Amino acid sequence: MTLVERQTRYALTIKFPEKKTGYVNQTVLYYLKSYPIKSITADNRSEFSLLSELEGIEVYFAHAYSSHERGTNENFNGLLREFVPKGVSLTGLTQENLVIYTQAINDRLRRIHNYQSAKKLFELAQTV
Repeated sequence: MTLVERQTRYALTIKFPEKKTGYVNQTVLYYLKSYPIKSITADNRSEFSLLSELEGIEVYFAHAYSSHERGTNENFNGLLREFVPKGVSLTGLTQENLVIYTQAINDRLRRIHNYQSAKKLFELAQTV
C-alpha cells in the first residue's frame, strides 16, 4: 500500500502479507497516530472496502478504470517502478527494500517543489 501526501508528495509504503481489509484498516489507524492524515482516496479493490468505517478521516473511492482520480499516487507508483521495473512482480520485494526505495524518492529533489525534497517540505509542514 502506498500513502502519498498530496501537497508535499511525501510517501509512506507498507507491504502486507495478504490483501485483506484488516491489514489496511490497522495500518491506516497506526499512521493516523503519527501523521496528520485527513483524507484518503482509494481505488475500488476489496481490501479498501472497510476504510469508510474509520472515524476521523474522509475516505473517497476512485471510480473503476479511473486512475487519473488518484494521480499523485499513480505518479509515486511510477517513481517506485524506477527501482522495480514494470513487469517485475512486487511480491518478492521485502519491506526493508521498500523502505529504502521510498526514502530515496522522498529525498529526491523535485522540480514540482522548486528542487526541494518531499521529505524536507513534509517536515516543514509539520512544524507549522
